[in-house]
Amino acid sequence: MNNADKDFELVKKVKAGCEKSFEDIVNIYKHPILNIIYRYTSNYDDAEDIAQEVFVKVWKNIKSFKGKSKFSTWLYRITVNHCLNYVNKHKKDPISFERVVGKGRISDSPNSEITYEKKTKSEIIGKALSNLPDRQKIALILSKFEYKSYSEISYIMGVSISSVESLIFRAKVNLKKELLPLREKGEI
Repeated sequence: MNNADKDFELVKKVKAGCEKSFEDIVNIYKHPILNIIYRYTSNYDDAEDIAQEVFVKVWKNIKSFKGKSKFSTWLYRITVNHCLNYVNKHKKDPISFERVVGKGRISDSPNSEITYEKKTKSEIIGKALSNLPDRQKIALILSKFEYKSYSEISYIMGVSISSVESLIFRAKVNLKKELLPLREKGEI
């Protein structure tokens, strides 16, 4: 049984009122959902709060899930909408690339200079990524870090596939525009 079939069975049980099956769904998806939210908000406490809101919304609206897409895609769409709403309401600090790819650790080891350089590059790239418009940022996160297809991103974001292509293309162009001068100066 593949993941989509397992999800379908769990959703069917949840629709019938089985709380244990919902708990199983939460256990399966809590980490991927938290990761997306954290990559977007750069704040673990906020990510946990938003994830909780997402799962409450799923619980309340599970009966509206028609199965026209994979359950995970429907769940990601709810998650992305919550991220976009959160940022619009709070205008928090934008995403940090360092948090997206993981923090480098500086030590006294012989490679500490290399680690420091990686950290500095991550901070520079993170700043550039944080300057992207919200929709470009979320499309890029879903594509490059969550490995979603353009079709899935299209459904998740509620836009056409050509819009997804455009968002990701513009995100890359904007990153390149900001990072290329720094690379030419040898800063990254």
